[in-house]
Amino acid sequence: MSTQVELVDETGTINQSELTKVAAALQKQAQHDLASAWGVAAQVTAGTGNGQPGVWPIFIREKSPAGLGVHLDDKTGQPFAVIEPGTDWSVTASHELLEMLVDPLGSRMVTGPSIDPAANGRPVHYLVEVGDPVETREYEIDGVKVSDFVLPAFYQRQAPPNGGYDERQQLNQPLEILPGGYISWWDPADNRWHQKTPDGTFVTAKAEADLSTSFRDSRDKAFPDDPDRHDLRKIRKMR
Repeated sequence: MSTQVELVDETGTINQSELTKVAAALQKQAQHDLASAWGVAAQVTAGTGNGQPGVWPIFIREKSPAGLGVHLDDKTGQPFAVIEPGTDWSVTASHELLEMLVDPLGSRMVTGPSIDPAANGRPVHYLVEVGDPVETREYEIDGVKVSDFVLPAFYQRQAPPNGGYDERQQLNQPLEILPGGYISWWDPADNRWHQKTPDGTFVTAKAEADLSTSFRDSRDKAFPDDPDRHDLRKIRKMR
């Protein structure tokens, strides 16, 4: 059964025909590209945001107290996403839709060798965010720009049968990060979050991780001084 997702424009800057066209493209991406790789799909419509139970909204807002990205409603625990308007807002909407569907609760991790040379390949736990490693790459569906995303093989050590690690075949090996992309992981050796950032550097959180909340929230709290983490428009300029 597909998840019900609504695109909700709270800015009044996007006309209904554009909203409907983008929703149709996102649905096609979810039903075909994402579903074949990750086994999850969605019915995406242009909605009003009237809070129907079970419907996951993607809000288009000028500003949000929750910040950009995927979040959980404090009262219901239901996932929702927040993006900003702009010339390439459909790519951002696609990015957040894909990540919300693959890991709605922000707690999906995969174990693999650390990509930080200083860690000598010791096992760490990668937060599954399928858009982040390739977030500077996009493609079109029916004239609408959508985000590239990594495939399950990205987190595996062996080569996949089809040789692909992302939807657009931009990656050549597991855990490779394209310029402008990033990835986060928790290292049990020091109980801290680590990242390879969009500029290619490796960073370590100053404080030990608090894993009592969702892992995604724990990561965000570990790097509070990174306001541009979800600024996809800025990051995509680094391609």
